[in-house]
Amino acid sequence: MKTGNDKQQQAEMLARYLGGEMSREEADVYEREISVSEADKTRIEKLKKQWSAMKGYKAHESPHTRNAWDKLHNRLKDEKLIPEQGVAGKNRLRYPVLKIAAAVLILLGVATGLFLKLNSRTTQLVSLNTGNEENTLVKTLADGSVIYIAQNSLFFFPEEFKNTTRNVELKGEAFFDIAPNPARPFIIETDEAMIEVLGTAFNVKAIKGDGFELSVDRGKVKVTLKSDPSHCEMVVAGEKVSTTSHNLVRSKHVAGEASSWYKKRMHFKDETLHNIINVLNRNFNTNFVLAEHATGKHKLTVTFDNETAETMTELICMTLNLKSQTIHGAVVFFENKEGTRQN
Repeated sequence: MKTGNDKQQQAEMLARYLGGEMSREEADVYEREISVSEADKTRIEKLKKQWSAMKGYKAHESPHTRNAWDKLHNRLKDEKLIPEQGVAGKNRLRYPVLKIAAAVLILLGVATGLFLKLNSRTTQLVSLNTGNEENTLVKTLADGSVIYIAQNSLFFFPEEFKNTTRNVELKGEAFFDIAPNPARPFIIETDEAMIEVLGTAFNVKAIKGDGFELSVDRGKVKVTLKSDPSHCEMVVAGEKVSTTSHNLVRSKHVAGEASSWYKKRMHFKDETLHNIINVLNRNFNTNFVLAEHATGKHKLTVTFDNETAETMTELICMTLNLKSQTIHGAVVFFENKEGTRQN
């Protein structure tokens, strides 16, 4: 349960953000916490405009205004939205606190429910930062979505999706193969755009200073320009969209043309065998199967660079001390309880 102090702190954080009193780093963190959908981004822009309009308020403008503040103070006090103060402190802090609290009440009327999302959003984001090596870092998320992250890229994601939307962030380039879930849209935030999907495969290039480009191989993707949310495009398979002079421009795209890069040198870091063979079966002419569910929980770090199915099998067996057997065209991995490997 939120206390009066908690609510006042949230109000003050909001006031600092809307008033432009946060550093760029603080604002970035705060925006990640409250930006749960593109709709919220639009609401926040409205909040900023309303806050700016309120900056000219003077507490002594009229007796009627002062009476309104008095009534509001009593209401907030009754609802325990402001803390109790001593007599001196009360007179000193009353109107600044009221000003913040009243602004919050007005702004909440514009964006009902937005800050309830903020209260419930406690998930910490994990970051993956790729280096200069020409590897594709492959990561399977908690929902089954697979992200192929290019070199010199930064990807943020939660260890578990707990909200009504699945939110991640990208700086750089990645190919996304999103697990379908119509009830929980997948939202990607880049420096220039917000991307909303339900279940599809597409490539995103969002390199700061080098523009934004998204090409869709499968499904449908909604792209909204952050600088002007009125610029929004629905991009389908066979199309791509890019930014030009602060606009979104659609054009034709040949599926796989811009995204074949991610298959060339796949690097898995501390990934489960279950997730690895799932990715390999998706992208190559392989049919890997696990004899037991427990075998899939083994973790390994490995890189596959245009390997044959036989070489992949050997690497997996040697690394995890497993054995394999081909049964009806499928390569089945077993626990090697005898300590020797069998092909």
